[in-house]
Amino acid sequence: MRDYFKDPVARKGLVNVMRSIGKYGITRPFKLCAPFLVVWNYTNACNLRCQHCYQSASKPLPDELSLKEKLNVIDQLSENDVVALAFSGGEPIMGADFFEVASYASSKNMFISVATNGTLLTEKIVDRLVECGVKYMEISLDSAAPANHDSFRGMTGAWNRTIQGIKNAVSRDELFVCVASTITRNNFGEVNELIDLAGELGTKRFLAFNFIPTGNATNIQDTDLTPAMREKLLETLYNRLKGGKLEVMTTAPQFARVCMSRSKDIVATAHFGTYETSDKTRMLAEFIGGCGAGRLYCAIQPNGIVTPCVYMPIVVGDLRTERFIDIWENSGTLKKLRSRDELLGNCGICNFRNVCGGCRARAYAYSGNINGCDPGCIRNSIISATPAAACAHA
Repeated sequence: MRDYFKDPVARKGLVNVMRSIGKYGITRPFKLCAPFLVVWNYTNACNLRCQHCYQSASKPLPDELSLKEKLNVIDQLSENDVVALAFSGGEPIMGADFFEVASYASSKNMFISVATNGTLLTEKIVDRLVECGVKYMEISLDSAAPANHDSFRGMTGAWNRTIQGIKNAVSRDELFVCVASTITRNNFGEVNELIDLAGELGTKRFLAFNFIPTGNATNIQDTDLTPAMREKLLETLYNRLKGGKLEVMTTAPQFARVCMSRSKDIVATAHFGTYETSDKTRMLAEFIGGCGAGRLYCAIQPNGIVTPCVYMPIVVGDLRTERFIDIWENSGTLKKLRSRDELLGNCGICNFRNVCGGCRARAYAYSGNINGCDPGCIRNSIISATPAAACAHA
């Protein structure tokens, strides 16, 4: 414990937890006085035109935050014990003053990560990221076949550039590198190949993203997995998790149910962690498990607008006119997301409600209701040909 808390990031996390218990007590699911993680869509600029882009990224927004405003955001997050800051986009590396802002955030003892398409990760850029204090790189790769990836990402040659970017990132011991794939019907059959490729490239983690029909992805909604396909995906991920050295995770919160049902020694809390634990501590999943939108994390848009999740385009505040902590504490939408008492369909009565709760972004995308049932879960329908039909009865 003494060695662990020598890390200032760990100490910041402990302070956050203790403050949260002091304010809210011990709740299921756990409520935080400030989010553990903030995902910052740093810029809307991007060099690719991905079919599934939740941000519909292309050019910078005309009203993106100034450098002074960005540094002020960092100060507010740090002052309220936000533990981790993930830069996303668009392509965050293309954002104005990115390296200066990332370095400043690192100096505030936050864990810094970058989500990137990987095409810009030259050796020089990777060196600069390390110098800025970036610790975690999440690099998107959506097919083991170059042509398929390039088609999905909207640029010929993207696959080759991304593969080289992954290699450049893996070469630095300071970086924990993850390959992330958005799973649709187009690459559903490639999941094992993608995991194998991630391992061959020397990465430490494979992350399967839930497909969520928002932004550009509304145009390819028909490529979403059926509940039965998603269940098969989760079973595949579990088997690979137990059978290999590579960490395997997913943003589908139902993964917790699959892992806990299959093994008494595994707790999975979706994309927040997968780890070994004893029976006595399995109850931890009841507190930290499941969808964390508006509860464990939130998102900031390039212009300072705050949303519950990058996939949930609901405005809950504006950092140009409000303090971050006031938004976090007072937003009615965020308060709703912290309770699972009013969830609809099977999500409301499921015995895994506290360790899963369904993906709130998928529920909102399909029903317009943040408390709707998650149509990606097989428990929401015995027979369903499409995700939309899965919750039609709820």
